[in-house]
Amino acid sequence: MHENDFRKSVLKKEYFRRKTGQIVSSVVAETKGLHAEFVRRQHSSARSLWHVRQPNFVLLWNRSGTKNYHVDIDGRSMDANLEEGSDLLLIPPDMEANVEFSVEGETDYSVTFLDRSLFGRLSPELGRPLVASSNEALRRGLVELGREAAALDDVFDLFAEGWALQAMAHLSRLAGGHRSNREISRGGLAIANLRRVQDYIHSNLAAAITLVELSRVAGLSRRHFLRAFRESTGDTPLGYVRALRIEEAKRRLSQGNQSITEVALDCGFSHAQHFATTFRTATGLAPSAFRRFCLSPDAFMRVSRREAITPEIESEEQRVLSHR
Repeated sequence: MHENDFRKSVLKKEYFRRKTGQIVSSVVAETKGLHAEFVRRQHSSARSLWHVRQPNFVLLWNRSGTKNYHVDIDGRSMDANLEEGSDLLLIPPDMEANVEFSVEGETDYSVTFLDRSLFGRLSPELGRPLVASSNEALRRGLVELGREAAALDDVFDLFAEGWALQAMAHLSRLAGGHRSNREISRGGLAIANLRRVQDYIHSNLAAAITLVELSRVAGLSRRHFLRAFRESTGDTPLGYVRALRIEEAKRRLSQGNQSITEVALDCGFSHAQHFATTFRTATGLAPSAFRRFCLSPDAFMRVSRREAITPEIESEEQRVLSHR
């Protein structure tokens, strides 16, 4: 992706990047397929907020000043303790993430945007976020990339392209992409069956989605389908459908042209109250607070983040996957 293409994509309404804190210093470099920023920020409070969705892979390295963070991404809530060395976060293309960092005064971090086309056939293995990851080779590479970015010369483009390919390999291994296709698919759904099921779910998010119907689409018994689906996706059918509904709700809320009740119904929830409870469980925010953040990040700073409600554990034998 060329420089102008990158900037245009960032300016599109569906892509955004907002982070709190005052920039103290920054080094920015970009070349074909890569855009890198090495930043120091000063923070007036003990937390820093980051809201991001981009058309490319986003690799964040929290180098110093950040103790831990809570992230809501892909309909799930996760926590990371950086004091244990797990300081890398990878966000796949078109995936929205809300991150709350616990910080100490000044933070030092890098954020690198990698063109999705660099990952070619390996990108399916990187379709899920990597949270609280650790890789010493990636850290060393980022340090070297930062030094090169601070002293640009005629060969930086060549260096950056080579670095991006190495980063691709390291990230693919972190995501499990180094395993053979046989190992990846063992015990799970066949790729064609999984795609049929996923297509069906995406096409019917607003309707009742039943385990019986998903099993039929996959051509398996309910028991076999439950086991194979979890092996392929890492989630139950119920959790997977719920996560997609939450992501679709986020998209609609960020556009601001529907009422919360309309968003709830269009995303497969029976009423606004149930939607609000489920949304807050998944993201830590009420739908109205999330909308305020999307439409006005400054307003979000006046909204106190509530702790996420621990979701109930549904039985895998539950047959109706909709929230109706």
